[in-house]
Amino acid sequence: MYNESMSLLHHKIKIHHVYGWLYDIFLSTVLKKTRQYAADYINRSRLFPALDLCCGTGAQCSHIQKGMIYGTDIDAKVLDYAKSRMPYVSFICSDGIDLPFKENQFKSVVIAYALHEKLPEVRDKMMREVKRVLDREGKLIIIDYENPIDLKSRLGRIFTYFIERNAGREHFQNGQQFLKQGGLRKFLLEYRIRVLKSLWLKLGSSRLVIGEFKTDTTLNGQNQNFFVI
Repeated sequence: MYNESMSLLHHKIKIHHVYGWLYDIFLSTVLKKTRQYAADYINRSRLFPALDLCCGTGAQCSHIQKGMIYGTDIDAKVLDYAKSRMPYVSFICSDGIDLPFKENQFKSVVIAYALHEKLPEVRDKMMREVKRVLDREGKLIIIDYENPIDLKSRLGRIFTYFIERNAGREHFQNGQQFLKQGGLRKFLLEYRIRVLKSLWLKLGSSRLVIGEFKTDTTLNGQNQNFFVI
């Protein structure tokens, strides 16, 4: 009985490991340069500990190797696959709206393509948690969809439309609503995130942003928020 149960368990693990492997193969070429750009910034600036929120298969974590890195996701199966590839990373199964971390624990938080797919109220709760666990001087690295600005990004939008269309009905509808409301640009304004660096990924109709929650106090005692888009 024990051997039979273990055989079934290993069989299941292999199936979702194969799924994770195929997922990484499909996206690795498209996102490799983007992930490396984010990782280089974190490594160079020593923004550790770092958190990869909604990390999926842990592909972003694999590029960050010079300090303590945590990866969280609600899907235990993809985390099992991620852990099999990166035993040095602390992977934790957790909902993004209720993170098991202390206040101001992280110097950086990565959120890659994990905003558009969520309902606005879920996204809001998740960002409150991000603000809670991120150090006051910490940095956000966000990658998500933008509305097209030229021919190249329009072609990218067509490509990503079909990918999103096959990601499930709720995922697709939330993504469409995210873009109708202004995409990543509008999100940054809504959550008062100041942009420090920005990289367009036109063939993915996306943008990578390095930013921070920022509120500066003027000399007259009033609060004023500054944004660079």
